[in-house]
Amino acid sequence: MPDLVRLAEEVEATKKPRKLIRDRQTVAILMPVGTSLSLKKKRAKTKDDYGAFRAAFGSWKDVDTETLLKNIYANRRRTSTRLPVKL
Repeated sequence: MPDLVRLAEEVEATKKPRKLIRDRQTVAILMPVGTSLSLKKKRAKTKDDYGAFRAAFGSWKDVDTETLLKNIYANRRRTSTRLPVKL
């Protein structure tokens, strides 16, 4: 498939993805190695971000963790649609 090889070489050289289109529909995306569509640049943390993080510290100190855990596990048993795992 020489056309596909040519496209792959172009993608490798330009480091830019190419859409493969058939009948006006994208059927595939050819991407250079090491890239992903889901990768996004993370924004830099601000002073407000750090302040919000520090403000949350200790906010769960009044929570009864034993009761919380019992409620979580009871809810999981009640609503689980997973089949049991057999080993």
